Amino acid sequence: MQGEGDRISARHYNRDVREFIAEGEVEEAAQDAKLYVERDPEDAARAEAEAKRGPHGMHRFVENLKGETKALYDHYRQKSAELIRRLRRR
Repeated sequence: MQGEGDRISARHYNRDVREFIAEGEVEEAAQDAKLYVERDPEDAARAEAEAKRGPHGMHRFVENLKGETKALYDHYRQKSAELIRRLRRR
């Protein structure tokens, strides 16, 4: 099971960074970022703070989804077992 900071995601990220650098896009991206910060420093600061907090929203979403999926699985497993017992009594 993959967890936070899993190897597959790290491999994909590293590959994408290498491609970005190899394609020579670093200087242009740095210039775009500088212009953005100069143009809208408050929004840039907000975006930076949000990025530093990390992907917590998505993590909570996935954890909730896992919990709901398990609850549904347990519910239908119980219902299936009841149905099988009833059918066997016939």
